[in-house]
Amino acid sequence: MQSRPTSASAADRLLIVHVNPQRLRHLAELAASAGYQARRVRKPSELDPLLQTAPVYGIVIVGSSPSADGSSIRGGGNDHSAALELVSRIHRRWSDTQILMAVDTSFTRSQCAQLIDAGVRGFIQLSNGTVNRELFRRQLAVARQRFDRNRQPSAADTGGTIFDSTGFVGCSRAMGDVLRRAARAARISDVPVLIYGESGTGKQLLAETIHRLDCKRSKRRLVSVNCAAIAGSLADSALFGHVKGAFTGATESRLGHFRAADGGTILLDEIGELDLSLQPKLLRVLQEGLVLPVGADEEKPVDVRVIAATNRNLEALVEEGRLRLDLFQRLNVIPIDIPPLYQRPEDIPLLVRFFLKRYAGYYPNPITGIDDEVYGWLSRQRFQGNVRELENVIRRVLAFKTEGDRITIADLAPVRHVDADPAQTADAVLAREVVDCARRMMGSGHSTFTELIDECERLLLAQAIERSRHTQTDLARELGLSRRTLYNKRRKHRL
Repeated sequence: MQSRPTSASAADRLLIVHVNPQRLRHLAELAASAGYQARRVRKPSELDPLLQTAPVYGIVIVGSSPSADGSSIRGGGNDHSAALELVSRIHRRWSDTQILMAVDTSFTRSQCAQLIDAGVRGFIQLSNGTVNRELFRRQLAVARQRFDRNRQPSAADTGGTIFDSTGFVGCSRAMGDVLRRAARAARISDVPVLIYGESGTGKQLLAETIHRLDCKRSKRRLVSVNCAAIAGSLADSALFGHVKGAFTGATESRLGHFRAADGGTILLDEIGELDLSLQPKLLRVLQEGLVLPVGADEEKPVDVRVIAATNRNLEALVEEGRLRLDLFQRLNVIPIDIPPLYQRPEDIPLLVRFFLKRYAGYYPNPITGIDDEVYGWLSRQRFQGNVRELENVIRRVLAFKTEGDRITIADLAPVRHVDADPAQTADAVLAREVVDCARRMMGSGHSTFTELIDECERLLLAQAIERSRHTQTDLARELGLSRRTLYNKRRKHRL
């Protein structure tokens, strides 16, 4: 097979982590013969610098056999826990990377299932320390195809990512999709954008990014307006301006936020709080590009891009009569939904390191490092304040550290006393997200209730069947179904 070019893309880069030098060399030679640029790492501890600084690897092979010095990753006991932790660290940093586990006969089916949950996407069978060459090549080819299919084209293959070009901190596929959508929206500089997201997810920062990437408007102002803070009798003047003498106290004319942003961008934060009386005038701006200052006889033209942001369900506000349907439709041309932090835990280690660096000079006692288990503990928390809350957690920890200390789990205990409340588990939160999404789909007429339920059931069953190595009876028990019910559902969905 012909070797690929030296300047390899992410899909061509392959990393092997194996504590046994003979098996490490054997796997590297097989990978090289298949045309891959294989990098070798013998100790799991050597992986940390790569996870922080190296470009993404398309495939990572993790070894499972013991080494001469006893530092092993095997199937049993604490060694299995070490394997799970190692796989989780890789998966958190490079979510699209295909992780293959080289296993021997000491691994049980249950342990393999746990590795799959941690991020392993395939297993390489070791027989007497060697691997079947042809089977190994086919496994690499399949892993490469999966990586190419999962990964969106970006600057990552040339050493950078969409995060680098936008200034966001992270590596998750979910946030990468958001940033790519925002970059495309920036190129269409006259179209409104509606940003959804919980408090603290970065709606303001994303709006600033869209404005900065907009070639037409980036040299003019970005005016940010909190709609909840301008309610009342002076809200009309604040948004659209007034002329001198329009009301008592109007001793001089005022442009208003829209005319102040002329040629640039206006961010209407918390758009769901905008008073009903102001919504027709905002609709007029969106439709015709005209504003009517308070007390003026003539409308004034304005050229401004509108970005709205909210943490509310705007469709529900429309149903309640608190938001005009025509205004919602005008704003919802390019919707962008920022995922909460608990849905992208792989971003947490990078955010932690970013905040540690940002605030290093603010506190008199610099720290020497952070324990690995801290990242895992933080990834299990459901930060209701999202990135903003995580930032404050790091600042509080730094405030009480002494010089030369490391950050440990004990430092975080006073900050968050327990893990997420059982009533607020990821499953419950995800269920609410699914319900909200289903409501939007039905409201837009794309799907009926029955169609959505059937499709969800089909996808869940298909994934369970694909991942399972169990019998029909075991699979039914795992899903909480009777064997007959599972059979009927598989037949219904042609699985």
